[in-house]
Amino acid sequence: MISLAAARQLIVDHVVARSGVAVSLDLAAGRVLAEDVVADGFYPVGDRSQMDGYVVRGDAVPGGFRLAGTVVAGDAPVDPVRPGEAMRIFTGALLPPDGGRVVMQEEARCDGGMVFLERFGDNRFIRAHGSEAAPGARLVAAGTRLGAVELAVLAQVGRTHPRVVPAPVVHHLATGGELVDPSDQPGPGRIRDTNSTLLRALVAGMGGLPFSTRRVPDDLPALVEAAHTTADLLLISGGASVGDYDFGAKALRELGYTIHFDRVNLRPGKPLTFATRGNQAAFVLPGNPVSHFVCFHTAVRLALEQAAGYPLSWPTLWLDLDGPDLIEPSPRETWWPARATVSHGKLSVTPKPWSSSGHTFALAGTNALILVNSESPRDGRALTLLLEPPATLTQSPHV
Repeated sequence: MISLAAARQLIVDHVVARSGVAVSLDLAAGRVLAEDVVADGFYPVGDRSQMDGYVVRGDAVPGGFRLAGTVVAGDAPVDPVRPGEAMRIFTGALLPPDGGRVVMQEEARCDGGMVFLERFGDNRFIRAHGSEAAPGARLVAAGTRLGAVELAVLAQVGRTHPRVVPAPVVHHLATGGELVDPSDQPGPGRIRDTNSTLLRALVAGMGGLPFSTRRVPDDLPALVEAAHTTADLLLISGGASVGDYDFGAKALRELGYTIHFDRVNLRPGKPLTFATRGNQAAFVLPGNPVSHFVCFHTAVRLALEQAAGYPLSWPTLWLDLDGPDLIEPSPRETWWPARATVSHGKLSVTPKPWSSSGHTFALAGTNALILVNSESPRDGRALTLLLEPPATLTQSPHV
């Protein structure tokens, strides 16, 4: 039995992302860049006005100016600004030749064909040519996960088909002859399949990665057949223990996978198994839903981050602990389901009262895991793994 830290290191060592592929911008959201994106020219391409106002020469002094024309965004002005002249200009428009200062329209007074600019401030309100980027300047680095603003940058420099790390494909098998569809009424000895729904939603929460699932009976040949897949990550629910019908690791070995660990000093989730075959990875997860939930966030998520090229995340921090009497000590490293909340500007965490790894109902509202070992909790605080961004933890809309 190995530690969770050792297990996570083995996952990092053996899961790799696929080579980059070119995709259109509308398919690139959430993907990770496989190459740097650089500027294809000077940005701005010329001096541009930052304001609606009037452009005059750089050596002009306050006074009256003859209106000599108008420049709007999209124009390519040719006529220069001459001494004693001003041109009406709008935000984003290129400055005409010899234009050196823009005065806001609020500072101007027009009278017939004249405009009076009575004072010049320190700010010339010009976005200078090349002040934002020069040709070849790196704008978005390889390894960056593409969100809305990064996609806008790519669009601005014409990178309509960036090379990105492909989304890893996930295939899931729920094992057990006792399982029925959630829409069915279970007969004697049967239970509804919850793990398929749980894992589908957890994987979807990582950016809509391709996911497929099917149920398989407790039969080794059937499991081997179902596990014969080209998916990047294979998840097998159940069959992780050492009982007569626990075939997870046996099926993986028959398919040529190398088992890297099959026991982790983890509660819940001790029989967690991890294996690889070439660039494919597989987990056999203990069958109970709470074990699934904890194993996903402590191990499977890491493999998905590696396969997708995502920055690795392990957002832990010490939080004030409410309800410490709900926690039971354990010799195993325990990651206890909990609820983190923000109240009056303070973040705290409350453990959930789960009674066993099959206590699905206790997971409702869980957005954090509390570490329970010889070091935590301590002095009314607990080391907490946040499962959601802090912005989503607020109880009240009021600041």
